[in-house]
Amino acid sequence: MASISSLNGSLVNQTDQTQQSLLSQFDKLSTGKRVNSAADDASGYAIATNLNTQAAAATTASDNIQNVYNATNVAQGALSQLNGVLQNLNNLAVTGVNSFLSPADRADLQSEANQLVQQANTIAQSVNFNGQQLLNGQFAGPNAGSSAVAKVTNNDQIQAGGGIVTQVAAANPNFNTPPNGGAAQGFGGAATTNSTVQIQVVNNNGQAAAVATVLDNATGQTATSGPVAAGGTISGFENVNVKVGNISLADVGQTATIQIAAATPANAQNSALTVQSGSNEGATTNVNIPGVSSNTLQISNIDLGSSLSSTQAIGQIQNALQTLTTQEAQLGAQQVSLQNAAEANDVYANNLTSAASNITDENYGTGVTQSTLSQLQQQIQFALQAKNNVNASAVLGLFGPA
Repeated sequence: MASISSLNGSLVNQTDQTQQSLLSQFDKLSTGKRVNSAADDASGYAIATNLNTQAAAATTASDNIQNVYNATNVAQGALSQLNGVLQNLNNLAVTGVNSFLSPADRADLQSEANQLVQQANTIAQSVNFNGQQLLNGQFAGPNAGSSAVAKVTNNDQIQAGGGIVTQVAAANPNFNTPPNGGAAQGFGGAATTNSTVQIQVVNNNGQAAAVATVLDNATGQTATSGPVAAGGTISGFENVNVKVGNISLADVGQTATIQIAAATPANAQNSALTVQSGSNEGATTNVNIPGVSSNTLQISNIDLGSSLSSTQAIGQIQNALQTLTTQEAQLGAQQVSLQNAAEANDVYANNLTSAASNITDENYGTGVTQSTLSQLQQQIQFALQAKNNVNASAVLGLFGPA
């Protein structure tokens, strides 16, 4: 039969173990965590820590994306303002195609046009986000380049039927040669530049002829072709051949307009705005914000001094509007992509946090039950130990003095 002292020793050990278990259970219930340290569950602690790290990184990446989205919002607002400037400029050019305007009227139109061009430059140079200029082209990003395009934007009908212009085609391979600082064909070089071509039917010594006036949008220079008879081809500028319809003297004064957009060379050197948009290394997003100065849009030399130059100015401005509208659409698409990336990060972070919680969180029902059982067990152990102590005192009393 076990001795009283050995029973007490066993009870003390059991009571200590129950006490440690109870303290651990109280710790889990007070923190709400089943795993408070690696000692509680080494593998669970490691997995949960990694999941929480990934979730925190995804949340921070969403903050990064929000900052970039805010910057693109600023840029988008500025582009919208610039669109309004170009609309006003276009209205002035339309007003300028009017033979009733006096020299003073044209001077006023030109002055207002110059102010609008300056306003466009101010927008491009001043818009910034946290001190970083947005519309000066530093974040324009690389581009794949594009081919040159010649488009007939106006083609008056002639008496014989059809339009003044029946066909516009590339004259040679130089049609896709961008200027790159060089001059265009017809202006002392061989390249093709952004330009506006106005063709007018004139009376050439009793014969109907078509004459082309070409405006180089980048330099403001103009060139005029020789008269070309009905069915002939106008050539020698901007590397295009323009086929003339069956014009007659009845068509004198009728006009056609051709807009030529130069080829854009591929450029891998420009830097896009880069942001860490995900939780892992290399998970970045590039955002391209265009440069929109008057030189870039080729409206720096708007001339409203005559109906002819005003007509050509309309072509310049409408080209700029088309470019700007495309840039606005591209920036808007990137904003949608940024929003989608931020939402994906938020869902990802929530799922990771939930997974980590499933590993580390304490089940309160189970925890309370276990702590209650441990308390009952502890009370029983205390009662047994007290009883053993009483029994030991009674036995010792048998050997005491009578």
